[in-house]
Amino acid sequence: MYKHLKGTRLSERKLNQIIIEFQFNIPARVCAEKLWLNKNTVNFWYQRMRKGVAQLPDPAPFSGEVEIDESYFGKKKTGRRPGTVQGQVAVFGLRERKSGLVIAEVVSGTSARDLIPLIEKYVVKGSTIYSDGHGAYYHLSKLGYRHHVVYHDHTFVDQKIIHTNSIESFWAYAKHLLRPLKGLPYEAYPEHIKMVQKRYNTFETKKLRKLLRRILRNST
Repeated sequence: MYKHLKGTRLSERKLNQIIIEFQFNIPARVCAEKLWLNKNTVNFWYQRMRKGVAQLPDPAPFSGEVEIDESYFGKKKTGRRPGTVQGQVAVFGLRERKSGLVIAEVVSGTSARDLIPLIEKYVVKGSTIYSDGHGAYYHLSKLGYRHHVVYHDHTFVDQKIIHTNSIESFWAYAKHLLRPLKGLPYEAYPEHIKMVQKRYNTFETKKLRKLLRRILRNST
């Protein structure tokens, strides 16, 4: 397939290896050293793949049982105003239990004003939503959802059904995937979070590799 790609002098072997290194989250610097390439060259191809994955469509609105949660990315944890954390990036996530698919978005804050529109956009009315005790979710039962709450101050699992373990596992995956990208600027997070989401939803290794090859083929 690589003979159809324009704008590169890389051999098919090296470009295939770049895809594999990206797939396994190897930093561009390490990939460049392994392949005897300039780091900027590897970053160029990494960016193409990252942007292509991030631009894939989101899943259809979730239904059935859905877990929701908010998390923060970055290092600083000094408070600024309710619903935000100074120096960190707030991200809202939803995971449909039946399909295992996730939707995640960077948000300006985690108040009801920020999160309720996203819940109504991504979750079909009548669905069952599981969340922690965050106040932004207080009125979900009045908006047409069945809402169950687990209070993390006391327990992470209630009756083996009312929990947010699945979306919590996505946060761990996302932070692991983004850990090598130290010093990521705020404006870069929306694309990177979407890239992580779409990678998470592409479960099979072979499927992801084929997807990355198609992205490169279509981006030239």
